[in-house]
Amino acid sequence: MRVMEIIRSAEGGMKVHFTALVKGLAERGIEVTALCNFPAEDNKKLEHAGISVIPFSVPGNIRIFADIKCIIKMVILIHKIKPDIIHCHGFKAGILGRLAGWAAGVPLLYTVHNFADYGRKKAAKWLIKRFERWMGSKTDAIICVSHALKNSMSEETGIDEGILHVIYNSVPSWPAADGSNARKAHNIGDNCVIIGTVARLIPSKGIDILLKAAAGILPMYPSARILIAGSGPDEEKLKKMAQTLGVSEQVIFAGRAANIQDYYAAFDIFVLPTLSEGLGISVLEAMTFGLPVIATAVGGIPEWIVHGRNGCLVQPGNVFELRSALQSFLEDPVKAALYGRMAKLDVKNGLTEKDMVDKTLSVIKNIYNKKQTKTGEKIWTHARQK
Repeated sequence: MRVMEIIRSAEGGMKVHFTALVKGLAERGIEVTALCNFPAEDNKKLEHAGISVIPFSVPGNIRIFADIKCIIKMVILIHKIKPDIIHCHGFKAGILGRLAGWAAGVPLLYTVHNFADYGRKKAAKWLIKRFERWMGSKTDAIICVSHALKNSMSEETGIDEGILHVIYNSVPSWPAADGSNARKAHNIGDNCVIIGTVARLIPSKGIDILLKAAAGILPMYPSARILIAGSGPDEEKLKKMAQTLGVSEQVIFAGRAANIQDYYAAFDIFVLPTLSEGLGISVLEAMTFGLPVIATAVGGIPEWIVHGRNGCLVQPGNVFELRSALQSFLEDPVKAALYGRMAKLDVKNGLTEKDMVDKTLSVIKNIYNKKQTKTGEKIWTHARQK
């Protein structure tokens, strides 16, 4: 079976998910072609795992002429490669990839990672919902990474619930983690309490809200540090904000971290002040490290963080609530540690890469078998994976 996987340039959770999925499918005998625009080093790793990688750039914003050109290129590749199924990840790849696949007559699978209409104007939101409804009728199955996303797709776009599936992102199997590496890299003493986050530095992640909340409590805790692992277009703006707020000495911007597991191991408290999130894979990763979590009650996050059990939920954009939650953990480390232990227990089952790949493959097989049944060809079974 040939599966074409399409994704735009991506960092963070979507890229982690995509990489784990395509490798897992290849391990199970699926012939995978990945259309992606990852760094050359990442492409080589995929190729080493038996994946055919075609460097391919999906335009970021809506750009009519560039988008049409992209669709034409996709159609040409589809006719050349002849995939049995096209699987698109994320909103923009989902638009262009599904249009190309539909034009070429190939069955379609779409994974929804985020709320596509977040932060857009009213007219754009209306257009997005209309498109999703229309394109949903041409799509064989849609995977949502949280129940919140599934409910949104069903209720706001009117897509048939029968084609919607919830498959949570997996949590990576980390190599050995050593928190002292991250502390040494940023000159953070063992006596310092680290409030950490892992996020792209873009407006929707709410890092500005974290800085404003921190400004109200860091002066009271001179040994506390905010450690931000991640890069993005807002980095310089956020650094200037930290200086303006007078907390730059206690706020560290680590940039894109290669060994992110060492950062999780170094954190004492994890915070994700995001304004919009499909699931929030960094929250799940933090939970696997037994960290107490403070996160916003958006998207799929409340499906895993239970307020008062394994973490604290705050309203998005609410500086006061975030500040209070941070202070409560700093003042009561015993409670914070208890929340962390519960978080690790709660996330322990059902989020392995094996589960995620197997469930996704089950959806792919169902689509393929329906196609073969319609065309009168032999139904694909495990024996035909090779």
